Amino acid sequence: MGELQEPFQVINESSGTSNGNDAGGVKISDGRCKGNQGEEIFSGSGESVEKYPENQLVKEWKNKVNDLFNEVSASEEPEQSQWWYDNEAEIERTLILATSHKQFDNSPIANCSIQMSKEYADFVNRSGRKSFQTTPPSKMEMPIPLSVVPFNNEEKGFNRRGYMPRMKSEYLKSPYIIRAVDITKGVPRQEKRVAEWIFSLQGEPNDIVFHTLDGFSAERFHMESFFPTCELFGHVIDCWSQVLNLDESKRAPESPLRVYCKTDLTNSYLESDLTESQRKDKFIENLLLSIEDMDASLRYVGLLFLPVIRSFHIFLFVINLQHPEFVIIDNNKVDDHIDERYGQLPQIIKKYIIDYLKSQNHPKTEMFSHVMPYRLEMPWRTINNHIDCGVFTMRHMETYMGGSMNEFKVGFKNESSAQDDQLVKLRTKYLYKIITHEYNVQKDYVLQKVDEFHKIPSRQRSELLAIAKEQIHTRLDDFS
Repeated sequence: MGELQEPFQVINESSGTSNGNDAGGVKISDGRCKGNQGEEIFSGSGESVEKYPENQLVKEWKNKVNDLFNEVSASEEPEQSQWWYDNEAEIERTLILATSHKQFDNSPIANCSIQMSKEYADFVNRSGRKSFQTTPPSKMEMPIPLSVVPFNNEEKGFNRRGYMPRMKSEYLKSPYIIRAVDITKGVPRQEKRVAEWIFSLQGEPNDIVFHTLDGFSAERFHMESFFPTCELFGHVIDCWSQVLNLDESKRAPESPLRVYCKTDLTNSYLESDLTESQRKDKFIENLLLSIEDMDASLRYVGLLFLPVIRSFHIFLFVINLQHPEFVIIDNNKVDDHIDERYGQLPQIIKKYIIDYLKSQNHPKTEMFSHVMPYRLEMPWRTINNHIDCGVFTMRHMETYMGGSMNEFKVGFKNESSAQDDQLVKLRTKYLYKIITHEYNVQKDYVLQKVDEFHKIPSRQRSELLAIAKEQIHTRLDDFS
């Protein structure tokens, strides 16, 4: 808040040497402070500056000090610096960046990190995550310390992966923001356009159409499996996990934190010939990779989603850590006992989860150790549909929030032609949501290709789509 002054130097009058060059500034000699012109300002031996009431420099500094520390009565509104208003957006962004670094709203702030000093951590712990968009400077509980001033984005002092934002500002969060895809509405034209380009088989199968800043990507042929009557590739489920994890930044504060793992976590190695220790180590390794940049301790996680692929069938395990439960969500309507249907897989995963929770001193470890896996009996489960299990799983991941069946707002009709229509619609909508997600760095490239495709005459496009419809299954079989 002060001003930079001219440099000063200490003069040793006996030797005539100084601690710096002879540039102008304040000189100290025999405990006495002298100005640029050699005039004595005041003594450094404890004498009060009041001894020099007529000195102009003393007067100026006295006025500045009085202005800076002048007490304001309770009835007065202090005049605020324009700096707060001019830098409001940057302050907010810096707070979000620092508090979202491997953290979530309901977790305590770390004491320090590469980008966050101890002073900053203390500041956030005392003041909380306030929205600087809505809090005027006059209402600030305390000034932001200098260590909180936004760092220069041009600095190259350290290397790290691309920044992947996790938390949104409070004013972007609301229980009224509907993040789940609405299947009661039709498919908009822009969604159909993207789907037509993907299903036209234009371009190379290995073209990257989805890529996030943390290095996760998907190729064109993965997205082509959204074509109706095709079975989804497991990698599409991994893309969906990535999208849903990113979208958790928009959840309402009262919503449980949901963390979505990748299919690698439950691969067949869990039932392989590896030793028990090797299987558990591999599981923990894949778990940490799946929740990288998330809450690795699981202490603040409400629901942990584990998509499973077995014998070309995709279903879901959900670990509820807030109100301990182990839920199996499977669209296939079977009457088999859980052990007959899923073997020892639920018990293996439960054991490894418990071991990991113990290693993290998770407060719900003991309660979770007593739960038994059970299967949800949803009315929309199917008997004859053996193609859309991946789409069902994506919908279950998107809409399950824990609680009773009445709270499971999935929107599916019972097995029927009407349900088939919903599933076809969801394929297009989910494809569009993944491709046009805000963190897909390939989004503009894809939309450019979509525009180029739709500049082709209508008749020619129809011919291309008809040919692709006949060839798409053969093309995908080469990658399955």
